[in-house]
Amino acid sequence: MLRAMPPSRVKPLAGWSVVAAFVLIGIALFATVWSTRSSVISASAAVRSGQARAIEQAVRADLADLDAFPSTQDLETILAQHSEKGLRYLAMVENRGQIVAAVGTPTVAAIDDDAPGPGRQLDTGEGRLRMTLRPFRRMKAGGRTPRFVIEVEPVQANALREAATYTLGVGVVAAISLLGVAIVLVRREARRNADERARERERRLAHLGEMSAVLAHEIKNPLASLKGNAQLLAQMLAKSQPEGDKQRTKADRVVDEAVRLEQLTNDLLRFVRTGAIQRTAIDPAALVREAAGSVPGDVTVETSAAPATWSLDAARIREVIVNLVDNAVAAGPPVAVAVRTDQRTLVIEVADHGPGVPADEREKIFEAFFTGKTQGTGLGLAVARRVVELHGGTLTVHSSPRGGALFRAEIPES
Repeated sequence: MLRAMPPSRVKPLAGWSVVAAFVLIGIALFATVWSTRSSVISASAAVRSGQARAIEQAVRADLADLDAFPSTQDLETILAQHSEKGLRYLAMVENRGQIVAAVGTPTVAAIDDDAPGPGRQLDTGEGRLRMTLRPFRRMKAGGRTPRFVIEVEPVQANALREAATYTLGVGVVAAISLLGVAIVLVRREARRNADERARERERRLAHLGEMSAVLAHEIKNPLASLKGNAQLLAQMLAKSQPEGDKQRTKADRVVDEAVRLEQLTNDLLRFVRTGAIQRTAIDPAALVREAAGSVPGDVTVETSAAPATWSLDAARIREVIVNLVDNAVAAGPPVAVAVRTDQRTLVIEVADHGPGVPADEREKIFEAFFTGKTQGTGLGLAVARRVVELHGGTLTVHSSPRGGALFRAEIPES
């Protein structure tokens, strides 16, 4: 039993290690940025409160410097002085909650329900803090001591949060970019490896072709003479010797072996010649029915979904179908053959009820001289795949849903 030499293995990509490295770097980057953002957010809460306290003290100092009861103009001046630091609203309120004077725009109009007690901060929910200043004993209006309510936008804390969020976004983009680069590198390396394997396969096929051509030509003529003389001897012994005679049996055996060697040389020559195809528009259903019907055995053909015409090299595709059906019948009948189209691709399937093809041999069986049979050259499937590839298609083997093997040839439109 001939077995093909194992193909030279291209070193697998440092690829997956590169991907792992990039992914780990991306995760580490994201984790670092996220941790930094969380720390900044926590710190910004303290910055926010501290900034509000600082503005509160500054406003209180400005109000304390006034010689008289503050007017609206005084409040506008104080607001303008501290607006860059985050002061957005300043109101003077009577004890009953009536606003005496106010400048700026509040987030919440009501004072009684929304003004915190002195020294406390109220988050308005719109990014501001509302605070009530401690009352000034010397300031009175109509016998009442007014309160001052301010709203502060924590500019520095918000800037820290925005910077942290921006940094997180940059980190996420960087991590995704690293993963994208890793995927591109893997795909490029995988494509390069596939191209290298394909070139190696072509080189091996070329060497095998050269060897096969020389071998076949050297054997063919002497073999023809040997076969002819063996047949003549067998015919002479058939006339003079009774059936079952040892000499006659030996002569018949010589003829059988000569026929087998002749088939081998023909297979070798056919393998060498798989280099060009002549495509014409034909009826694929008729071709499949005729080719499958030429193989004796329990074979059914389904062509109801076949296209009316397809561009094929009829003789070469017939050879493919005959080979697949013959192998399927040998593996285990009944055999089901189907031809159909799938997204502008002609699909020919041959399914058997045999033991199937092990997963680790589903590529090897298409290698030249690989065979699991006790007899045979192991060239049939190699030639079949080559013919389908010359049509721009693929020939693969799968597990059949009914059990056994399912060979699928897919040939796109020309």
